[in-house]
Amino acid sequence: MKMSKPLIIDAHVHTFVSEEVGKQVLDQIKVEQGVPYFCLGTVVELRATMETCGISKSVMVNFAPTNWTKGNNFWTCAIAKDQDDLIPFISPHPKMKGRSLVDEIKHKLPWGAQGIKYHPDAQEFYPNDKKLWPVYEFCQEKNLPMVFHSGKNIDSPGNYSEPQLFTEVLTEFPKLTLVLAHLGNGFWDQTKKLAAEFSNVYFDTAIAISGIYTRDEKTREQYLSDEASIDMIETIGPDRIMFGSDFPWVNPTWDIERLNNLAISDNDRELILGKNAVKIYNL
Repeated sequence: MKMSKPLIIDAHVHTFVSEEVGKQVLDQIKVEQGVPYFCLGTVVELRATMETCGISKSVMVNFAPTNWTKGNNFWTCAIAKDQDDLIPFISPHPKMKGRSLVDEIKHKLPWGAQGIKYHPDAQEFYPNDKKLWPVYEFCQEKNLPMVFHSGKNIDSPGNYSEPQLFTEVLTEFPKLTLVLAHLGNGFWDQTKKLAAEFSNVYFDTAIAISGIYTRDEKTREQYLSDEASIDMIETIGPDRIMFGSDFPWVNPTWDIERLNNLAISDNDRELILGKNAVKIYNL
């Protein structure tokens, strides 16, 4: 009897409007920070990669500088409209002009926005900044999930994104679905503490439980080891963690292989690879 393949959803990908834009952004980061990339992050490349990996859906967690915030949000929604395989999350930049943050979300909901992405380090704000309170309130009311970069970033120690900085938000908005990307990258103990205190916080594996770990010994210490990955999964709970790759910097195949080789149960693996994203992201 042929076994069916598990559902795989990549909960953390970035896409760019064209090869030219992708190359400009990715090359700049590579030159300045020494971070290589897998491909240029076009939707065509993403879909080809999804087919190779057996990924059914990808959640686009795009964000852009203030001068391109509204345009990038619109493109993210438009490229995914009526497409079952692409899930658009938008990012109303805290410093954007012309609309309030909540009005920007309301404007993009009819275009299919299904969640909100923030990157406190890149966008230079603290998650407990009261300016974001109306956004949290709106997303809680509308059951709109939010995902934040958390932990260390390629060009910063993560001062804006430590997991403990989300304590007040989770306390004030107990029904808000809040996801910390990268499992709080580098602040592992804070991640465990936050998960123990709040049931409405979830996580993705991007960069943290990474296939790069098995491919690059020079950077291995940046990622969770197999033992530490299993401990994190068991401590937080396998029903609260989603697979995410951080495409186009990472080839999702590497991370899927890493998760498939971890000594966890098949049930836990299926939850992480896809079933959790269906529940957490209302897919």
